[in-house]
Amino acid sequence: MDRLHPGERGHRRLTAGFHRLLAERDLALGSPPGREPRQPTPTRAAAVLWPATEGAGWLARRSTDLLPQLLGLATAEIGHGARGTSGQLDVRAERALREARDGLPRTSFLRRNVPRVRMEG
Repeated sequence: MDRLHPGERGHRRLTAGFHRLLAERDLALGSPPGREPRQPTPTRAAAVLWPATEGAGWLARRSTDLLPQLLGLATAEIGHGARGTSGQLDVRAERALREARDGLPRTSFLRRNVPRVRMEG
């Protein structure tokens, strides 16, 4: 549908990478997934027709969960920009990130792999 989301080959590559990371830590179950797609590559006609037909419905369905949040974020950004208080959004986002990170269990894996960094804009 778009270039932001991986196709089947991209999903398989991500899955293989996660399997490799788990295997390095003796946490993998089973053999690594195959990297080659099992589905045939869509034809050019299918790649053009899908967005024009089913793509609009897909986008409308996805918008019901994303659109309200995006509108809220845009409204907050505009309001803070008009008042000159945009820095408050950065502080709020950094606090939310810190709380989420601090809520993670403190395993040795997370201590090594989840950085304690400040957001930069």
